[in-house]
Amino acid sequence: MRLVDADKLYDWIKAECNPYGKPTIDFESGKRMIDIIKLMPTTFCKEKVIEELNYRCKNVEEAYNKSDLHLKNEFYGKLCAYKNAIDIIEKGGIE
Repeated sequence: MRLVDADKLYDWIKAECNPYGKPTIDFESGKRMIDIIKLMPTTFCKEKVIEELNYRCKNVEEAYNKSDLHLKNEFYGKLCAYKNAIDIIEKGGIE
């Protein structure tokens, strides 16, 4: 399964159902598809993902503070990875 940009799909269906041009999808079918897209839940909740990453970040910070010197690098790497992931999600992706 893959994620699909619902807005782009919506725009494509809308363009293909253009009653003034040469439509490839009849207007009623296109309208039903657009209504279905609007009803579909979002598969990716940005706020929940950031919340989970912050929770894991907190756990790694606690482990880092309690760890021996030889484990600090491993925990520091994980901490940086979580913080980078949070930044990427907040920005909306990598360009």
